[in-house]
Parts: sequence; structure tokens; C-alpha cells
Amino acid sequence: MKTRKLVIAGLIVSAVLAGVVSLFASSSPDGLESVLLTGCDTVDGEIEGGACVLQAAGEHEIGGVFADYGMSFLDNEILGASLAGILGVVLTLAFATGFFWLLARGKRAPAEENA
Repeated sequence: MKTRKLVIAGLIVSAVLAGVVSLFASSSPDGLESVLLTGCDTVDGEIEGGACVLQAAGEHEIGGVFADYGMSFLDNEILGASLAGILGVVLTLAFATGFFWLLARGKRAPAEENA
């Protein structure tokens, strides 16, 4: 029972961090994007001239609902970013839970056969 409470508390804390605290993250380019912009002239985040690696980049090939850290079908950017963070936490937890459940199930099977 203690494990269940710990998992629920961890999920709540993760959801709050993903849904609320992430809204205060910097909108400045991260390290990788900053390096890719080296040599380009930018105005308001758009490349206006120069020569850099990022000029060859296109739009997301796959796209999807989580593209650019938001929800593509929502007009509200703040709500979209919060929901994307929360759904990201839930999907990651579900995937990890299923993966480790399969691993644990696989280890138990041979031991039960030998008994």
C-alpha cells in the first residue's frame, strides 16, 4: 500500500511540474539550437540572412499533436503547453510501467516452470 501512495504522489508531483512549472521555462534557444544558429542573422527568432546549419531545416516531417511543445489542435498556447507536459508524463509512466511489467513477468516465468 505504501508503494501505491508513493507512485500516486510521484505522478501528482510530476504532473504539477510538467503542467505548471514548465510554463516558466525560458523561450530562448537551447544549447543545440543556439549552436545551429551560429552564423545566421536572426530577427524575432526568424532567420533573416547569413549562413548556418539551421537554414536547411524544414518543418516537422512527422508533425503530430505534441510538435513544438504544445497541442496543435488547441488555440490557447498556455493550455496546450500544460496539457502536452501532463500527457507526456502520463504516457511516459504508462510506457515505463508496461515495459517493466513485461520484464518482471518474463523473469518470473522460468522460475515458476522449474518449481
